Amino acid sequence: MSRAEVRGEPVEEPAVAVPGAVPGPDAARTPSPLWSLGLLRSELLTTFRRWRTLALLAVLAAVPVLVGIAVKIETSDGSSAGGGGGEGPAFISQVSNNGLFLVFTALAATLPFFLPMAIGVVAGDAIAGESSAGTLRYLLVAPAGRSRLLLTKYATVIAFCLAATLVVAVSALAVGALLFPVGDLITISGTRITYTEGLGRALLIALVVAASLVGVAALGLFVSTLTGSGIAAMATTVGLLITVQILDQIPQLDALQPYFFSHYWLSFADVMREPVYWDDLVKNLGLQALYAAVFGSAAWARFTTKDITA
Repeated sequence: MSRAEVRGEPVEEPAVAVPGAVPGPDAARTPSPLWSLGLLRSELLTTFRRWRTLALLAVLAAVPVLVGIAVKIETSDGSSAGGGGGEGPAFISQVSNNGLFLVFTALAATLPFFLPMAIGVVAGDAIAGESSAGTLRYLLVAPAGRSRLLLTKYATVIAFCLAATLVVAVSALAVGALLFPVGDLITISGTRITYTEGLGRALLIALVVAASLVGVAALGLFVSTLTGSGIAAMATTVGLLITVQILDQIPQLDALQPYFFSHYWLSFADVMREPVYWDDLVKNLGLQALYAAVFGSAAWARFTTKDITA
Protein backbone atom coordinates (compact mmCIF):
# COMPACT_ATOMS: atom_id res chain seq x y z
CA MET A 1 0.00 0.00 0.00
CA SER A 2 1.38 3.42 -0.94
CA ARG A 3 1.88 6.31 1.45
CA ALA A 4 -0.86 8.29 -0.26
CA GLU A 5 -3.33 5.45 0.27
CA VAL A 6 -2.40 5.24 3.93
CA ARG A 7 -3.08 8.95 4.26
CA GLY A 8 -6.51 8.52 2.72
CA GLU A 9 -5.65 10.75 -0.25
CA PRO A 10 -6.91 10.14 -3.78
CA VAL A 11 -4.47 8.07 -5.80
CA GLU A 12 -4.50 7.84 -9.53
CA GLU A 13 -2.59 5.34 -11.60
CA PRO A 14 -0.09 6.95 -13.98
CA ALA A 15 -1.61 7.50 -17.39
CA VAL A 16 -0.28 5.34 -20.19
CA ALA A 17 0.46 7.27 -23.35
CA VAL A 18 -1.47 5.90 -26.34
CA PRO A 19 -0.39 7.06 -29.81
CA GLY A 20 -3.00 9.34 -31.31
CA ALA A 21 -5.06 9.47 -28.13
CA VAL A 22 -6.74 12.74 -27.21
CA PRO A 23 -6.24 13.90 -23.61
CA GLY A 24 -9.43 13.66 -21.59
CA PRO A 25 -11.05 16.55 -19.75
CA ASP A 26 -9.31 15.59 -16.49
CA ALA A 27 -5.81 15.64 -17.95
CA ALA A 28 -5.07 19.23 -17.02
CA ARG A 29 -7.28 19.65 -13.97
CA THR A 30 -6.00 21.83 -11.18
CA PRO A 31 -6.29 20.64 -7.56
CA SER A 32 -8.71 22.65 -5.47
CA PRO A 33 -7.55 24.84 -2.57
CA LEU A 34 -9.28 22.45 -0.16
CA TRP A 35 -7.26 19.56 -1.57
CA SER A 36 -4.08 21.63 -1.09
CA LEU A 37 -5.01 22.30 2.54
CA GLY A 38 -5.63 18.59 2.97
CA LEU A 39 -2.17 17.86 1.59
CA LEU A 40 -0.64 20.35 4.03
CA ARG A 41 -2.57 18.84 6.93
CA SER A 42 -1.43 15.38 5.91
CA GLU A 43 2.22 16.50 5.73
CA LEU A 44 1.98 18.17 9.14
CA LEU A 45 0.48 15.06 10.72
CA THR A 46 3.02 12.80 9.06
CA THR A 47 5.95 14.96 10.19
CA PHE A 48 4.84 15.51 13.78
CA ARG A 49 3.90 11.85 14.28
CA ARG A 50 7.35 10.55 13.40
CA TRP A 51 9.34 9.23 16.32
CA ARG A 52 12.38 11.15 15.07
CA THR A 53 10.46 14.43 15.21
CA LEU A 54 9.10 13.70 18.68
CA ALA A 55 12.61 12.78 19.87
CA LEU A 56 14.01 16.07 18.55
CA LEU A 57 11.28 18.04 20.32
CA ALA A 58 11.92 16.09 23.53
CA VAL A 59 15.64 16.93 23.41
CA LEU A 60 14.83 20.60 22.84
CA ALA A 61 12.39 20.57 25.77
CA ALA A 62 15.06 18.99 28.00
CA VAL A 63 17.65 21.72 27.41
CA PRO A 64 15.85 24.38 29.52
CA VAL A 65 15.33 21.79 32.27
CA LEU A 66 19.06 21.02 32.40
CA VAL A 67 20.02 24.70 32.28
CA GLY A 68 17.52 25.57 35.02
CA ILE A 69 18.71 22.78 37.30
CA ALA A 70 22.35 23.73 36.71
CA VAL A 71 21.67 27.36 37.59
CA LYS A 72 19.67 26.33 40.65
CA ILE A 73 22.52 24.16 41.92
CA GLU A 74 25.14 26.82 41.18
CA THR A 75 23.21 29.56 42.97
CA SER A 76 22.09 27.46 45.94
CA ASP A 77 24.78 29.13 48.07
CA GLY A 78 23.60 32.62 47.10
CA SER A 79 26.25 33.24 44.44
CA SER A 80 25.46 34.59 40.97
CA ALA A 81 25.33 32.30 37.95
CA GLY A 82 27.18 33.00 34.73
CA GLY A 83 28.93 36.16 33.78
CA GLY A 84 27.84 39.72 33.32
CA GLY A 85 27.02 41.69 30.22
CA GLY A 86 23.35 40.81 29.97
CA GLU A 87 23.27 39.71 26.33
CA GLY A 88 22.90 36.34 24.64
CA PRO A 89 24.06 33.53 26.91
CA ALA A 90 24.88 36.09 29.62
CA PHE A 91 21.12 36.24 30.32
CA ILE A 92 21.98 33.32 32.56
CA SER A 93 23.30 35.75 35.18
CA GLN A 94 19.74 37.03 35.68
CA VAL A 95 17.93 33.68 35.83
CA SER A 96 18.25 33.32 39.60
CA ASN A 97 16.62 36.74 40.05
CA ASN A 98 13.72 36.14 37.66
CA GLY A 99 12.69 32.82 36.14
CA LEU A 100 11.51 34.53 32.94
CA PHE A 101 15.14 35.06 31.97
CA LEU A 102 15.42 31.28 31.58
CA VAL A 103 13.36 31.64 28.39
CA PHE A 104 15.93 34.00 26.89
CA THR A 105 18.84 31.90 28.16
CA ALA A 106 17.40 28.65 26.78
CA LEU A 107 16.79 30.19 23.35
CA ALA A 108 20.32 31.61 23.32
CA ALA A 109 21.71 28.20 24.32
CA THR A 110 19.76 26.21 21.71
CA LEU A 111 19.93 28.62 18.77
CA PRO A 112 23.59 28.11 17.79
CA PHE A 113 23.30 24.32 17.48
CA PHE A 114 20.28 22.40 18.80
CA LEU A 115 17.51 24.32 17.03
CA PRO A 116 19.21 24.59 13.60
CA MET A 117 20.30 20.94 13.83
CA ALA A 118 16.69 19.87 14.41
CA ILE A 119 15.53 22.05 11.51
CA GLY A 120 18.30 20.67 9.32
CA VAL A 121 17.21 17.09 10.02
CA VAL A 122 13.56 17.76 9.19
CA ALA A 123 14.32 19.90 6.12
CA GLY A 124 16.97 17.54 4.79
CA ASP A 125 14.56 14.62 5.01
CA ALA A 126 11.65 16.47 3.37
CA ILE A 127 12.25 15.36 -0.24
CA ALA A 128 15.18 12.96 0.01
CA GLY A 129 13.41 10.93 2.69
CA GLU A 130 10.40 10.44 0.42
CA SER A 131 12.69 9.40 -2.41
CA SER A 132 14.65 6.89 -0.33
CA ALA A 133 11.40 5.44 1.06
CA GLY A 134 9.98 5.08 -2.46
CA THR A 135 6.93 7.27 -1.75
CA LEU A 136 7.84 10.41 -3.70
CA ARG A 137 6.49 9.06 -6.97
CA TYR A 138 3.15 8.20 -5.36
CA LEU A 139 2.86 11.73 -3.96
CA LEU A 140 3.40 13.16 -7.44
CA VAL A 141 0.79 10.84 -8.97
CA ALA A 142 -1.93 12.74 -7.08
CA PRO A 143 -2.87 16.07 -8.71
CA ALA A 144 -0.50 18.14 -6.60
CA GLY A 145 2.20 19.16 -9.01
CA ARG A 146 5.84 19.46 -8.06
CA SER A 147 5.70 23.15 -7.20
CA ARG A 148 2.72 22.68 -4.91
CA LEU A 149 4.30 19.68 -3.21
CA LEU A 150 7.58 21.53 -2.66
CA LEU A 151 5.75 24.53 -1.21
CA THR A 152 3.83 22.20 1.11
CA LYS A 153 7.06 20.60 2.26
CA TYR A 154 8.60 24.01 2.98
CA ALA A 155 5.51 25.17 4.85
CA THR A 156 5.74 22.03 6.98
CA VAL A 157 9.39 22.73 7.82
CA ILE A 158 8.50 26.33 8.74
CA ALA A 159 5.75 25.00 11.01
CA PHE A 160 8.35 22.79 12.67
CA CYS A 161 10.62 25.83 13.14
CA LEU A 162 7.83 27.57 15.05
CA ALA A 163 6.89 24.45 17.03
CA ALA A 164 10.49 23.71 18.03
CA THR A 165 11.08 27.28 19.19
CA LEU A 166 7.85 27.36 21.19
CA VAL A 167 8.70 24.01 22.82
CA VAL A 168 11.96 25.50 24.10
CA ALA A 169 10.25 28.70 25.25
CA VAL A 170 7.33 27.00 27.00
CA SER A 171 9.60 24.45 28.70
CA ALA A 172 11.88 27.25 29.91
CA LEU A 173 8.92 29.31 31.11
CA ALA A 174 7.55 26.40 33.16
CA VAL A 175 10.93 25.45 34.63
CA GLY A 176 11.76 29.08 35.40
CA ALA A 177 8.48 29.56 37.26
CA LEU A 178 9.04 26.37 39.27
CA LEU A 179 12.66 26.93 40.28
CA PHE A 180 13.04 30.71 40.51
CA PRO A 181 11.06 33.78 41.58
CA VAL A 182 9.06 35.62 38.93
CA GLY A 183 7.80 39.18 38.71
CA ASP A 184 8.83 42.52 37.23
CA LEU A 185 12.14 42.37 35.40
CA ILE A 186 14.95 44.69 34.45
CA THR A 187 15.75 45.15 30.74
CA ILE A 188 19.26 45.34 29.30
CA SER A 189 18.84 49.12 29.28
CA GLY A 190 18.21 49.11 33.03
CA THR A 191 14.51 49.98 32.92
CA ARG A 192 11.86 48.00 34.78
CA ILE A 193 8.96 46.34 32.93
CA THR A 194 6.05 44.30 34.25
CA TYR A 195 5.95 40.52 34.15
CA THR A 196 3.10 40.69 31.64
CA GLU A 197 5.15 42.89 29.31
CA GLY A 198 8.06 40.54 29.83
CA LEU A 199 5.89 37.64 28.68
CA GLY A 200 4.99 39.62 25.57
CA ARG A 201 8.65 40.22 24.82
CA ALA A 202 9.42 36.56 25.41
CA LEU A 203 6.78 35.64 22.81
CA LEU A 204 8.23 38.20 20.39
CA ILE A 205 11.72 36.78 20.92
CA ALA A 206 10.43 33.26 20.24
CA LEU A 207 8.88 34.44 16.97
CA VAL A 208 12.13 36.20 16.00
CA VAL A 209 14.12 33.03 16.72
CA ALA A 210 11.69 30.96 14.64
CA ALA A 211 12.00 33.48 11.78
CA SER A 212 15.79 33.26 12.10
CA LEU A 213 15.59 29.63 11.00
CA VAL A 214 13.72 30.06 7.70
CA GLY A 215 17.03 30.43 5.84
CA VAL A 216 18.28 27.14 7.29
CA ALA A 217 14.96 25.54 6.32
CA ALA A 218 15.34 26.66 2.69
CA LEU A 219 18.97 25.51 2.60
CA GLY A 220 18.02 22.09 3.95
CA LEU A 221 15.17 21.76 1.47
CA PHE A 222 17.52 22.57 -1.41
CA VAL A 223 20.02 19.95 -0.23
CA SER A 224 17.15 17.49 0.04
CA THR A 225 16.38 17.89 -3.67
CA LEU A 226 19.97 17.05 -4.64
CA THR A 227 20.05 13.47 -3.38
CA GLY A 228 17.85 10.44 -3.00
CA SER A 229 19.22 9.57 0.42
CA GLY A 230 17.52 11.11 3.43
CA ILE A 231 20.48 10.36 5.71
CA ALA A 232 22.92 12.00 3.28
CA ALA A 233 20.72 15.09 3.00
CA MET A 234 20.38 15.44 6.77
CA ALA A 235 24.12 14.93 7.34
CA THR A 236 25.04 17.42 4.62
CA THR A 237 22.68 20.07 5.98
CA VAL A 238 23.95 19.70 9.55
CA GLY A 239 27.54 19.73 8.28
CA LEU A 240 26.91 22.99 6.42
CA LEU A 241 25.39 24.51 9.58
CA ILE A 242 28.46 23.65 11.63
CA THR A 243 30.84 24.85 8.91
CA VAL A 244 29.13 28.22 8.52
CA GLN A 245 29.15 28.85 12.26
CA ILE A 246 32.87 28.00 12.46
CA LEU A 247 33.57 30.42 9.62
CA ASP A 248 31.51 33.05 11.43
CA GLN A 249 34.03 32.95 14.30
CA ILE A 250 37.19 33.46 12.21
CA PRO A 251 38.34 37.11 12.46
CA GLN A 252 39.98 37.06 9.03
CA LEU A 253 36.56 36.54 7.44
CA ASP A 254 34.90 39.56 9.06
CA ALA A 255 34.08 41.05 5.64
CA LEU A 256 32.01 37.97 4.73
CA GLN A 257 30.47 37.22 8.11
CA PRO A 258 27.54 39.69 7.84
CA TYR A 259 26.29 37.53 4.94
CA PHE A 260 26.32 34.25 6.90
CA PHE A 261 22.82 33.22 7.92
CA SER A 262 23.91 32.72 11.53
CA HIS A 263 25.64 36.08 11.98
CA TYR A 264 22.70 37.99 13.48
CA TRP A 265 21.01 35.10 15.28
CA LEU A 266 21.65 36.46 18.78
CA SER A 267 20.31 39.88 17.84
CA PHE A 268 17.05 38.81 19.51
CA ALA A 269 18.63 40.13 22.74
CA ASP A 270 17.87 43.63 21.43
CA VAL A 271 14.18 42.97 22.09
CA MET A 272 15.07 43.26 25.76
CA ARG A 273 16.27 46.83 25.34
CA GLU A 274 14.18 49.90 26.09
CA PRO A 275 13.42 51.07 23.51
CA VAL A 276 13.87 48.00 21.31
CA TYR A 277 16.96 48.26 19.10
CA TRP A 278 15.73 47.20 15.66
CA ASP A 279 18.79 47.58 13.38
CA ASP A 280 20.32 44.12 13.78
CA LEU A 281 16.87 42.52 14.06
CA VAL A 282 15.88 43.93 10.67
CA LYS A 283 19.22 42.86 9.17
CA ASN A 284 18.68 39.34 10.49
CA LEU A 285 15.14 39.05 9.12
CA GLY A 286 16.20 40.51 5.77
CA LEU A 287 19.10 38.06 5.54
CA GLN A 288 16.82 35.12 6.30
CA ALA A 289 14.37 36.29 3.63
CA LEU A 290 17.26 36.48 1.14
CA TYR A 291 18.42 32.94 1.95
CA ALA A 292 14.84 31.68 1.73
CA ALA A 293 14.39 33.30 -1.69
CA VAL A 294 17.72 32.10 -3.11
CA PHE A 295 17.71 28.52 -1.85
CA GLY A 296 13.94 28.20 -2.21
CA SER A 297 14.27 29.14 -5.87
CA ALA A 298 17.20 26.75 -6.29
CA ALA A 299 15.17 23.95 -4.69
CA TRP A 300 12.24 24.69 -7.02
CA ALA A 301 14.49 24.75 -10.11
CA ARG A 302 16.08 21.46 -9.14
CA PHE A 303 12.93 19.64 -8.05
CA THR A 304 10.81 20.62 -11.05
CA THR A 305 13.42 19.37 -13.52
CA LYS A 306 14.82 16.23 -11.88
CA ASP A 307 13.79 12.72 -12.88
CA ILE A 308 11.74 10.96 -10.21
CA THR A 309 12.54 7.27 -10.21
CA ALA A 310 11.36 6.31 -6.70
